[in-house]
Amino acid sequence: MVTPDTRRRAQMILLGALALAVIIVAVTVVVNSLATTRTAGPTQSSPQIDEAREFAFESRKGSRSLVLRLNHRHRNVTAAQLDAIVTDNVTAYGGLLAESYASSHAEYVNLTYHNDSSAFGYRVVQAADDNLSTGGPGPGPVLVPPGAERRIGWFSLNVNLSSTSRDPSSIVVTNDTGHSVEYRINRTGNGTLNVTSTVTDGGTVTGTATGTCDPSRDRVLLDLVGGTSFSADCTFNGTEAIDGPYSVTVVNGDGLVGKYELAYKESVTPSPGPECAPSVPRTEPCTAPVVWTANVSAQFDSSEMNVSNRYNVSIYGDPP
Repeated sequence: MVTPDTRRRAQMILLGALALAVIIVAVTVVVNSLATTRTAGPTQSSPQIDEAREFAFESRKGSRSLVLRLNHRHRNVTAAQLDAIVTDNVTAYGGLLAESYASSHAEYVNLTYHNDSSAFGYRVVQAADDNLSTGGPGPGPVLVPPGAERRIGWFSLNVNLSSTSRDPSSIVVTNDTGHSVEYRINRTGNGTLNVTSTVTDGGTVTGTATGTCDPSRDRVLLDLVGGTSFSADCTFNGTEAIDGPYSVTVVNGDGLVGKYELAYKESVTPSPGPECAPSVPRTEPCTAPVVWTANVSAQFDSSEMNVSNRYNVSIYGDPP
């Protein structure tokens, strides 16, 4: 028999069950939403993290290649002119990257070159064919003097084979601990260029390598830092065979005809030549500034993240 007390008890039980069901549903919704947020957040942002890393890598790589080319593009350039050239070109490169990222990823990127925070060096340039001598046998021009050794980042020699003698000329690279690499260079009877490199330690020979380099249009382009021709058909010991910093002297250079560029960190005293200018003949060595380490800031903005970095780009692979 149902009494008023029994009916009230049943209504209380029903209301309690409904309230408990509502609480359980609400808690389930909250827990699911938190789990979804924790799971979805990294999944949505991870592609942009990868894109930010890709941008950082590509911008550093591209900036290095660009500044290296600009360092060697002009012979007659002052430090202020080089600053303007590098600033304009890095800005233009950053604009191209910005257009690419905006169209393909809907992201904003930017590059800025900071000349005041960059590090510099010089390059010795002989821009037209002539012998590598101050005249006559014996020691020739001192490109980097002993006692003022500097780290070398670039040393290219473009040899005019038909004008080069079959008698060897030498380029001697020495560090401040008594190690040296001597390059004996001459034309062979077969119409090739012989490059014999001898590594010594305090007068004791520790290694010798000879490369026979085939010409292209009667010229051979040598990379004395890496120890190879630029066509990679011959190899020998590069300046990297000994630790830097280095001094560089030419010996009996009257028989070696060509043109060259040598880039080194910071200035040396006395200067290996006058500052490059239109008044200096292209057959005479002169000095021009280079950017050794470029300070660049990179910005990456997207819907999920904002990353700004400022880093030093080593143009010539200078170790820390």
